[in-house]
Amino acid sequence: MTDTSRLLGLSRRHVLAGLAAAPALSAASPAAAKTAATHWTPQQAQAALKDAKGTKLVLLGTGAGPVPGRSRQMTSHVMVSNGSAYVVDCGMGVTDQYARTGIPFSALRSIFITHQHPDHNIEYGPLLVVGWIQGLPLDIRAFGPPPLKQMTEDFLRAYKQTVDFWAEDFNMKPLTAVDVKEISSAGPVTQDDNVKVSSVVVQHPPVKPALGYRFDFKDRSIAFSGDTVPLEAVAVMAKGADVLVHETMYVPAVENYIKEAIAKGRPVKFDAFMAHMKADHTPSEDVGRIAQEAGVKTLVLSHLTPPLDSITDDVWREPAAKYFKGKIIVAKDLMVV
Repeated sequence: MTDTSRLLGLSRRHVLAGLAAAPALSAASPAAAKTAATHWTPQQAQAALKDAKGTKLVLLGTGAGPVPGRSRQMTSHVMVSNGSAYVVDCGMGVTDQYARTGIPFSALRSIFITHQHPDHNIEYGPLLVVGWIQGLPLDIRAFGPPPLKQMTEDFLRAYKQTVDFWAEDFNMKPLTAVDVKEISSAGPVTQDDNVKVSSVVVQHPPVKPALGYRFDFKDRSIAFSGDTVPLEAVAVMAKGADVLVHETMYVPAVENYIKEAIAKGRPVKFDAFMAHMKADHTPSEDVGRIAQEAGVKTLVLSHLTPPLDSITDDVWREPAAKYFKGKIIVAKDLMVV
């Protein structure tokens, strides 16, 4: 637990859980009374992918925090290019959301994890095993911060009997290992016939290392900030990219939540709480600055903090639009970009 968390009397777990479970925030904006749409239907996603030309990004989960039962799933994405799929982050719901896109599990070539928090990695193991049953290639590769290799080995060891039962029942080759490359620094990550991938180290204390990624396909470049404070390194990584997917914190809504919590008797100090959040996440205005500095074509606001249906797209977009003059998309689950 960080010093800030001790001052608050709250762990990071309680902070994130409280934010995600907060009620509708009437003080966030006069427009906030209108509920915003939070997802595309599977039919919309499948239609967009069926007619797609070139590389596409699907936002599988767009909400921040490890809290189940919300309208937005936890963080995950998939990119499809030339018949191959690449997943970034595996929050709860990634396997179902991937299936809803209609992308075959046999198309999945690599999985990338930005950092070791549950809303980004909790369904990594289940994606491997359930995906394997559905045709996931045995040469699947995984990339991410330590201890990803140990995590993978431990999970497959725990589920060895389950895998062996299915392999025997259906005469399948068992999933016995995954080719894992651990990433601890900025630089080249991997390259295949579709894409070149690089990483950048971001700041998301106390998690070290936490990563952002850039994917340079033949026709399109897509960058992901991961969870981070505003960081020059992200702008440098995303320089000239077609799309930047950046985590976003709408500060007035967070402030409103904590004020309501204090009024109800929670032993939290407002200044300490906000310092804690700002030490880990990026306010919407700064997201706009980073995107403008990077010169990207499209900014996708995602990993929305707080992920409340009461906050409209316009409310999310306006702070970033003060600085970024390109196209701004407010992420929705199953949206195809």
